[in-house]
Amino acid sequence: MRSAFPKKKAGASRKIIVVGVGNRLLGDEGIGPCVIDNLSRVRMPSYVDVVDCGCDLLSLTSYLDRPQKIVIIDAIRAGGKPGEINRFDYSKLATTKDETQSGHQIGTIDVLRLLKSVYPALADSEIVLIGVEPKMLELSTDLSQEVRGSIADVTRLVIEEISPQPSFWRKGEKHERSKHTDY
Repeated sequence: MRSAFPKKKAGASRKIIVVGVGNRLLGDEGIGPCVIDNLSRVRMPSYVDVVDCGCDLLSLTSYLDRPQKIVIIDAIRAGGKPGEINRFDYSKLATTKDETQSGHQIGTIDVLRLLKSVYPALADSEIVLIGVEPKMLELSTDLSQEVRGSIADVTRLVIEEISPQPSFWRKGEKHERSKHTDY
């Protein structure tokens, strides 16, 4: 298996956690765990932990040992078209009202606020939320065609997020397949 990442430079210290959030029994709500399944086929650098935490983002606490970055993948209603991918920077969302809608009892952004307040080790962590606009959130183990079609794009975006090389997200370029919005 080939690694999608350049070799880590000597002396570099990174800790990144990639988290898939979602319920596989509620259609498009299962996008986070599906992307984690896809990422499990990629050889990750030793500084990256890939976690499927299902609907329980609070279970992430066992991984919170001063990560440099946390990347969370979830189905998020942000008012776009089904399958559309949005990147949210937690630092910009932390002080605003949570306008996004997640299928969990407590919203992803609210859980992140709670974790940041309880775990001082997260104070300097960069947190990125990659949200995929769902089409259906109903009892089903299948993703809609639109959301299923975004899995490869989200996987590629996560790899760019955790790569030590600059990402096009930070350059403001558009991705060729989907409309992406950076918040």
